[in-house]
Amino acid sequence: MRDYEVISTDSHLEVPPYFWEPYVESAFQKYCPKVVKLPNGGDAWLIHGKATPIPLGLNFSAGRGWENLKPTGISYDEGLVGAGNADQRLEEMNQDGVDAELLFPAVSGQRTLDTGELPSEAYVAIVRGYNDWLSQEFTAVDPSRLLGLAILPATSVEDQIDELRRVSKMPGIRGVVLHTWPNGGSTPIPEEDDKFWEASIELSMPLTAHVSFGGGVAAESQSAQNQGMFNFAPIAGMLSKTVTRGSQVIQLIQHGTLDRYPQLQFFFAETQIGWIPEFREDADENWNRHKYWSETEWPHPPSWYCDNHFHWGFQVDRFGLKVRHDIGVERIQWSTDFPHVQCDWPDSRKVIEDQFAEIPEGEARKILRDNAYQYFQLHHERWKA
Repeated sequence: MRDYEVISTDSHLEVPPYFWEPYVESAFQKYCPKVVKLPNGGDAWLIHGKATPIPLGLNFSAGRGWENLKPTGISYDEGLVGAGNADQRLEEMNQDGVDAELLFPAVSGQRTLDTGELPSEAYVAIVRGYNDWLSQEFTAVDPSRLLGLAILPATSVEDQIDELRRVSKMPGIRGVVLHTWPNGGSTPIPEEDDKFWEASIELSMPLTAHVSFGGGVAAESQSAQNQGMFNFAPIAGMLSKTVTRGSQVIQLIQHGTLDRYPQLQFFFAETQIGWIPEFREDADENWNRHKYWSETEWPHPPSWYCDNHFHWGFQVDRFGLKVRHDIGVERIQWSTDFPHVQCDWPDSRKVIEDQFAEIPEGEARKILRDNAYQYFQLHHERWKA
């Protein structure tokens, strides 16, 4: 494996869907997203079963300058930064001084996973086609720098496990992106989800989520109330009232998942990190006050689970770096968010220099490289050609 200095753990493949459509089984290609032209000259993705196209916009912010950002009116015809083939991507990474990227799907691509209008067979075929393209074509150009994250079909836990097992054997795939709970819904169902957690542990497959997955505590609280279960809603609301980014932390604790599977680890990209120390303290405080009446006497306080099961990604968070020891230096990973609005391409090295000016070299190396190298198992034999 190559020597790395900087690894971005949250970059995006904002490529048009016709890049990967040929890898989808021909019978289901008609269900793939299509690029359409808007009246303002910009392009948009039209998702099957959705009436309103999703315009290209702030997800193509790289190199534009803040004064030129716009939410629509952007076209692939411009030769957009971040929307090209693998060779273009590698050159853009060279310009930015980034050695390797964990590649999340396009935001519009992620939204294809929200549609309920697709036949389940088409849904699975689209997911498989995207993952095949990611492995066989895009990352294959340089699998030591282009680190693919596979998507999973939200049709059933069986379909998610099948795809998890399939991609675990595919070159260039370094982890999977959780979009829903493993059961395919917005709320946990432990008796179904546990099958997926067991398979992920068996396969040693890194788990990621872009900001969050599922519907969060609000969705589960509503579900609990609808079923006449009132003990979950108040405790979940109290513990996560500070930041919704901690929703899955609380849900995984509440349902005993992390106690049943102490090996589980999760990486949440683009959450930023300055909020985490306050969240840990607030969660512990509220749990201690309310654990008796709510019957949530967990084996450990919430902060313990944060310290032992979760990893967090950020782009620019100077305050978060100041409180890094209250989070755990080994628990945080830097990223560019390229080519989205949070990125600073082609000046990421300048941003790093500014943010890390007062950070000891050893700690900076962990945040910029070592933590990602370990979490995504870049040393693993299966990644070697």
